[in-house]
Amino acid sequence: MYFVFPNFQTRTLTPHLSRLRLNVAMLALLGALATGVAEAQTSSAPDIRQADAMLWDTPTPEVIADARATLEDAAASGDVHAQYLLGRHLLNGWVLAQDKPRGLQLLNASAEAGHAPALTELGKAYLFGLTVPSDPARAADYLEQASAKEDAAAMRVLGEQLVSGDLLARDVDRGTALLESAIASGDIDAHVALGKLYLYGIGVREDQDKALALFETAAEAGNGHGLAAYGDALMWSERNPRLAEAILNRAGEMQAHEAWVSLAHGAMYGYLGGGRTSRAKYQGYADRAREAGADKIAVLEAERRMWGINMRASGPETLDGLRRAAEAGNARAAGYLIELMRDGNGLNVRRRPVQAREALAEFGALFSETRRDQYALSIDAALARQVQDYAPVADAFNARPELHSTWFGTQIAEANLNIAFYILQAQLASEGRYGGSINGYATRKTLLAAARKCRDMELDPYCNDNVLRPGVVGALLTR
Repeated sequence: MYFVFPNFQTRTLTPHLSRLRLNVAMLALLGALATGVAEAQTSSAPDIRQADAMLWDTPTPEVIADARATLEDAAASGDVHAQYLLGRHLLNGWVLAQDKPRGLQLLNASAEAGHAPALTELGKAYLFGLTVPSDPARAADYLEQASAKEDAAAMRVLGEQLVSGDLLARDVDRGTALLESAIASGDIDAHVALGKLYLYGIGVREDQDKALALFETAAEAGNGHGLAAYGDALMWSERNPRLAEAILNRAGEMQAHEAWVSLAHGAMYGYLGGGRTSRAKYQGYADRAREAGADKIAVLEAERRMWGINMRASGPETLDGLRRAAEAGNARAAGYLIELMRDGNGLNVRRRPVQAREALAEFGALFSETRRDQYALSIDAALARQVQDYAPVADAFNARPELHSTWFGTQIAEANLNIAFYILQAQLASEGRYGGSINGYATRKTLLAAARKCRDMELDPYCNDNVLRPGVVGALLTR
């Protein structure tokens, strides 16, 4: 079992507002103007926008039917904004029943007419691969087109990816410029995105003061997600538990519900004042997170039971609790159940990859098709225990580039580190970085070649520790 947290500099995170803070009122005005321009470019009547809003407001079946009929009529008449709104609903299946072919058809029609939000929606779909097979090149094309039309969301998503280099080839200068353009246009989420890159030192030099300034600006506009990230980082750094707790509470009160999860997580492991003082705070924060609908608390409860934190440790009860949560529709708990059965924990939960496959079959409907395929291949890796079994899994991994992400690479490494190194050795050899045997062993030659690639690719923060960590191996496999 691995608990991987970002690396942070040892200096204290001192909160202050830097001179980079932007005037929030001006940002709001610019955002309103940008929205007005975007709306002026479409023929969408107010009832189109109202129909979309109704779908988000806990609608009854009758309201859903009326709203859909309004969007259908407008889309059929050629309204590109209605095509975009209806298309994204059908593609994602948020409220309306999912219909991916129709959703894509509508989004493509709107995008072909030059509608920037539709271009952005398609770009995100093909970038992250949650509803359609991942296609980074196609995603980049859509996002570039939308960015050229000054769509703030497109500039934010594309800019973040270009700086991080996670799913697209890294181009820090261009990515930073796009994020700054999104900020200038009034996109508050872009403050959070750029701030996180500075906070964790991803693609850019770590600068926690810049990060906090961006997060504070977002907070003034009502977005507490940056403060939640900052407080979480400060908490795990152990530099100032009291301040970290205060910042996270502030973020939680601003509806950044992940802050309550961070507080519960930190309290459980003693990061909010240490020992009993910290653990006594767990239940209150866990309750706040549950009230906010956070599904990760089921996973934290499983960890408490597994490791015996303020209770008797029990592997079987850990699995039973996760299963109950999964049966109630908690996808995060189902995923953790599958991972725990696949890998074991070296203590009171045995490796049972066959049972993990059965759990995937049972709870697969909770995941996207991409996530199901990722879990299935990771279980194949866990079942391959002999060197002669590695090649078929490696071939299957290489044949599915649309599945590749740092998360997926990490899953392969956690399921079977030997297979991960087998794949990595072949990659390093094809790049001329490695001339040893392809055998899955973490030999000195293999580690040196992996470390050099890590440095060359600037995979911060993944390479700041060592190249045997699953998170580092996962990044190397899939970047």
